[in-house]
Amino acid sequence: MHVYLIRHAQSENNALSPENIHQRKVDPGLTELGYRQREALGDFLASEAQSFAIDHLYTSAMYRSLLTTEPVCAALNLRPRVWLDLHEKGGMFLRQNGRVDGFGGLSRSVITSQFPDYLLPDAITDAGWYDAALGYEPEAHSAFRAIKVANELIKRSRSEEVIAMVSHAGFLDTLLKAIFGQLPSQAYSMRYYHNNTAITRVDFDGRRPILHYLNRVDHLPPAMRSY
Repeated sequence: MHVYLIRHAQSENNALSPENIHQRKVDPGLTELGYRQREALGDFLASEAQSFAIDHLYTSAMYRSLLTTEPVCAALNLRPRVWLDLHEKGGMFLRQNGRVDGFGGLSRSVITSQFPDYLLPDAITDAGWYDAALGYEPEAHSAFRAIKVANELIKRSRSEEVIAMVSHAGFLDTLLKAIFGQLPSQAYSMRYYHNNTAITRVDFDGRRPILHYLNRVDHLPPAMRSY
């Protein structure tokens, strides 16, 4: 089994500087550069469709990931499935006035209206999909999600499936650590970093995972690469 881990395109929050971080959004969309990055990603996957041979496409429920997935599913002629455990570390939160508030995320009706071809789990309701009571998701909780996803991949590892997953820099770092048995670990003591729309490939041969390549961005010209 081959798994392609893809980070979303540049989000509005990614483009914020330390001076304007107070403008951070709970669930940002993409920047103008982000839209160009996602189109370049889609064009690349379409041109290499036979070599990638992706069977299943998954995305997190965060808006930047849903948007990034659009040209990918068009390129691959696949209906993406939302996998809730792929969301970014920290969840849906906003720090304001000395407190941290949690938010439910996009509702089922909003997602189905803007992304009608996406397959949604029943857990996405008109109240959203994130447990707002969590506020900022604890580190241990995101590690638990990563282990769940890694275990699901390992369970399927003897198949001939080729899977692509659109997710987030922090979660992809934790997921790779889960896949390679590096959890628990101190947060960011080391990191597998991904540029926007970067592709990482992990192969499973039924016995062990193999990191085939990490943070591939050759589908983007240098001027379009961002962190």
